[in-house]
Amino acid sequence: MAHATDTQLVLPGHKLPFTGLPFRLTQMIENHESALARLLDHLKTPQTATQCFPPLFKREIGPAEHGLALVEALAHLNCLLRRGQVLRSLTAGGAWAWVAA
Repeated sequence: MAHATDTQLVLPGHKLPFTGLPFRLTQMIENHESALARLLDHLKTPQTATQCFPPLFKREIGPAEHGLALVEALAHLNCLLRRGQVLRSLTAGGAWAWVAA
């Protein structure tokens, strides 16, 4: 955020252009930290990435959104893994099961 200013015009890939990048970056960080906290609470018992959809998205994920939701869930899980807050192990079916450390 050291190079972001309130006057820079942001041209996002979706939605309308805007200014106020430092404020938006702070919002995004807070939103992701909140999602990570919900996810960590959910991982009191081992869960696969798709079983982590409810605490992350707080809505049903349909077939059209499944791939994007899976990628985002894995990104959050890998963030927690890098922070040392979760562990993972392979299930008999070959999926990762994630659990709070």
